[in-house]
Formats: sequence, C-alpha cells, structure tokens
Amino acid sequence: SERLNADQVGYRYPGADESALKDVSFSLKRGEIIGLVGLSASGKSTFSRLVKGLIEPVAGRFYLKRDHKPVVQLDSRRRMNIIGWTDSHPERQIFASTVEEETGYGAANQGLKGAELTGRVEWALRSVGFEPVDYVRRDPRRLSGGEKRRLALAGVVAMQTPYYMFDEPTAGLDYIGKRFYLSMIEELKRNGSAVVWITHDIRILKGAVDRVWGMERGSLVLDMEACGLDWRRLARIMESRESLRKTAAS
Repeated sequence: SERLNADQVGYRYPGADESALKDVSFSLKRGEIIGLVGLSASGKSTFSRLVKGLIEPVAGRFYLKRDHKPVVQLDSRRRMNIIGWTDSHPERQIFASTVEEETGYGAANQGLKGAELTGRVEWALRSVGFEPVDYVRRDPRRLSGGEKRRLALAGVVAMQTPYYMFDEPTAGLDYIGKRFYLSMIEELKRNGSAVVWITHDIRILKGAVDRVWGMERGSLVLDMEACGLDWRRLARIMESRESLRKTAAS
C-alpha cells in the first residue's frame, strides 16, 4: 500500500516571531478518510496549504512510501500534482465562464480531451449532485455560495488524484449538498484515494471518517481511530476550548 508521509515538517510565515506549524508528522494511507479538527488559528489551513505544496516547509520533508519500493521525496511541484485541494473560500478558485469549463480545467491540464474529458466532467458534476445537462452551460458567477462550493469540489475530484485535502467543504451546504459530499468522499475512498477533511463540525464527522487528527497551536496533538473515539468528549473539549490532548488521554 502507498502512504503520503510528513516527517517533522515546520513552517514560519515571513517576518513572524513564532512558527505556524511545528514538528508535524503524519502517515496518510490511500483509501482512508481523515477528519482534521482544531480551533480557529490552530494551523489547519496553513497545514492544508503546506501539504498541497502552495507553500514550502522551512523544516522537515514530505515523501511517498510504497511497499518494497524506494522512498519518493515530494517537493512542492510533485505534491501539487498528486493532491487535490479546495480551500475554505472556494469562490477564489473559480474563474471560468461556464460550469463545464471550470469543472474540466484541471483534468484538461492533465491531458484529457474529447469524449474522455466530457465523461470525466459529467461524472464529477453528478458526484456533487449536479445534473450535467442543467449545469454545464451555466455561468459559475451566478451560482449560489453553496453551489460554488460544490463546483469547486467537482473541479478537484475530476482530476482523480490519489490524495485530497478539503478545507471546510460542507460550510454553506444545505442538507442535500452535505449528503452528496458524504457520498462523494465514500466513492473516492472506494477508488483508493485518501481524503483529509478539515472541519469545525464535529457532529458530521461521526460515522464518516476512519481517523481523527487534532491540531493545536501548530502541532498535531491527536491521531485516533474513529471507532475508539469518545465523540461527546471531543465535542465538549472543542466547545470549552480545552486542549485536544485530553481526548487522546481519555
């Protein structure tokens, strides 16, 4: 099996006195879904941008480890190619004049064209709950906030990368949108991709993720199997702004 690994990765914003991320290590296996939680300003969004390759670590390294094969070092360019990503403001990622063009942009850059590209676009749109015939010619700028979020997801999953990083993907989605999102990540898992899902909504993670990571002051302080997690305790700790380390100690 293949894993994406981070080894003591750190990041400090230019001019900052303290590191935004400190000694972050993890091992992400393909075919699993991770829920990443933490209070505001804990470093989750910086973490997602660093893993994606949008910023470079000042310490540590990323690498791929495959069974019985040499380690593959991952610079930012390589991470950009294997990790699909949406940030917490997906409207920033939308620029095309039609939904069809927006959805297929990344896949087209991968070399897909013609019927194969059309099929990939239609599959991606359906995966987020959009019927292609109703959406492909629409102007993305005229979509609602929730629809834009779903469109950003469609454009990313159309690339069919082995790893995904979604930052607050269900924020602004109605019940139907959330159900389609949950179905989508399950399909990604079945297809052998890994998903890291960053969210403040503890309740929606239960039953949907395999593991939970917790971030606090720029460090990963929690890594637990979802089946062994006391979800009520985790919710109380988050609400009271206590240390997530208490969850691991429970």
